[in-house]
Parts: sequence; C-alpha cells; structure tokens
Amino acid sequence: MTPKMGLAFSGGGFRATAFGLGCLRALHDRDLLRHVSVVSGVSGGSLLAAMWAYGPERFDEFDDTVVTLLRKGLHSELIRRACTPHALWQTTASSLRALGPGQQRSYSRTDALVETFASREFGAKHLTDTTHAGLATIISATDMTTGNAVRFGNTHSACSAHGQITEEVSVAEAVAASAAFPLLFPALHRRYSFQRRDGSRHNRTVVMTDGGVYDNLGLAPLLPGRSTRHSPHVYDLDYIIAVDAGRGRAERTTARFIAGRLSQSFDIAHTKSQDATRSRIHAAGTNAEIGGFLHVYLGMSDERLPTPIADLIPRTQVDTYPTNFSAMAETDLAAIAVRGEQLVRSLVNTYTPDLSG
Repeated sequence: MTPKMGLAFSGGGFRATAFGLGCLRALHDRDLLRHVSVVSGVSGGSLLAAMWAYGPERFDEFDDTVVTLLRKGLHSELIRRACTPHALWQTTASSLRALGPGQQRSYSRTDALVETFASREFGAKHLTDTTHAGLATIISATDMTTGNAVRFGNTHSACSAHGQITEEVSVAEAVAASAAFPLLFPALHRRYSFQRRDGSRHNRTVVMTDGGVYDNLGLAPLLPGRSTRHSPHVYDLDYIIAVDAGRGRAERTTARFIAGRLSQSFDIAHTKSQDATRSRIHAAGTNAEIGGFLHVYLGMSDERLPTPIADLIPRTQVDTYPTNFSAMAETDLAAIAVRGEQLVRSLVNTYTPDLSG
C-alpha cells in the first residue's frame, strides 16, 4: 500500500527555510516526496512549503530557486518596495485613516511583502494552482481579532470563527500573512467573504499576523483525531514528518528589567505551547494512531541522536542563527541545510525503517 505522508514546516525565518530545504533534499534522495499528500507551513516554513508546492516541478530547479532567494534575502527588496512614493503615500494615508473610530489600516509594509512574493512565480499563483497533483496545502496565519488560525489551502481556506473563504486567494497573500512576524511587520488586513456551515454568507475583515503565534510548528492541522465538524482541514495520514527549526533549550540569564522579563515570559509560554504539541504528536506515534512519526529538530541535542553521525554539523554551529529574512551567507546556508539532511537520513533509518527503501 502506498503510504500517505504529511509534512509540516515550522516557523523561524530563513533559518526554518534553509533547514527545511535540507530535509526536503534528504526526502527527495529517498524518493519519499511522492508520498507526501499534504504539506503545512507557518512563517519561514510557509515560504518553503509554498515554493515547493507552487514552484518548479523538477526538484533541482526548485532547489535553485530557494537557494537564490536565501542568498539574496528579502530586506533590500522590501525596503525598495515600501519606500516608493506611491507606497509611502498609501502607508501614510492608511495610518491617518486608522486614527478614526472603527477604522483599520488598509496598507502597510506587509503589503510590500505581498508584492515581493507576488513578483515571483510561486507567489503569483492562486492557492488552487499547485504544481504537484494530489497534494493538499495548508498555509497558516493568526487572526488577531478572534485569536483563531486562518488556514489557507488549495482545497479549503477557512477561519473556524467565520467559516470558509469563498474567493480565490493568491499564494503571495497567504505566505505574507503567515510570515508577518509581529516585531517586523504590521498585521495584514484583508476583507473576505465567508460561508458558514448553514450555507449563509457574510463579509468579514481579518487582521492577520504570523501563523507561529497560534501554532509555530504547523502540526496542528495534521494531528489525528480531528473532526470535520470543527475544521475542513482533516487528513487521514500514515506518517507525519515535523520539520522543526526551533533552536532548542538554552540557559537564560535572568532579566533585570521589565522589558526583558516580559520577553522571557513570552518565550517560556511559547516554548511550553510548542512542547505540548510535540508531546501530542509523539503520543500519537506511541499509541499507533499513525503508522510513524519523525520529529526532525534543528535544536536537538547531538548527544541524544539515536545513532552517531560521523560528520554531523553540530547544533552549536547553527542554533544561534537569527529568525529574519536577511541574505544568508553561503557557509550558514550550507551548515543549516546539511544538518537538516543529516538528521532526516538518520531518523528515517531508525524510526521508520519501512520508508528507508
């Protein structure tokens, strides 16, 4: 029987994109990508998921486009697009309108991020236009108004608080919403038409920020036991692979002032939430709710690998790389991607030997 695999890419800026690229290379080498029936991504992981799902069909061409983007970075292009006279005028006018009661921003530099992605082949497509037949896609953002996830995809786009989105959405818009890290990008405002379960329709503005605020691993829509009564994103999977670009636990120096304490408190709460999701999927594998599960974790302690890897790129070489969209040095890109390849090969052999070929 042909296995059905779900693939989830976590957030983490270009660190997540590069780490995920290495994991995809290893899965491609094992001829396992043809078994992936659904791919989920948030933030930097949504960028990689979209580039694979909507980019070139040939893997080597896809690989080249990702490497080119990572080496070039996005910051220069974003600044150029956000600082055109038209963009500055729109941003200023939108900010002034938002000062009025009940008004919200209609344009910000996050729209420049949409335009940046839309200028590329994968971003110019609609979500329904996947490259690979039979592949379902999920790109997740967070609605600031309701606190729910907004999950975009080629089969369904929806927010549980409002219903299913009825109009076409571009890949660029979905990825920009998912990658709008709050400290760098304002929330993206979009007005969609939603259809409820009873068939009624209504229009609603969603205020979207980074999908990692709600679920930084992108795993939630792939978990077993989900019901179609609560979400259209329900999948029957044999294997789940979580590509997790988290940097792992580290010793903290206790902050002395309130800004630092608030940051540390958020980090602890965020880590706890991620750990709960990791525990849930590990339990699903242990309880045989799925056939197998791989947690490919960038921040995994090297000493905890099930089998030693002679030329392993050590965690300490990559775990301090920042979560931004700046141009990556060739050495950093190579190290992060190669660690992803190494971990996938080792974990597949150990935990899912039936997929080892």
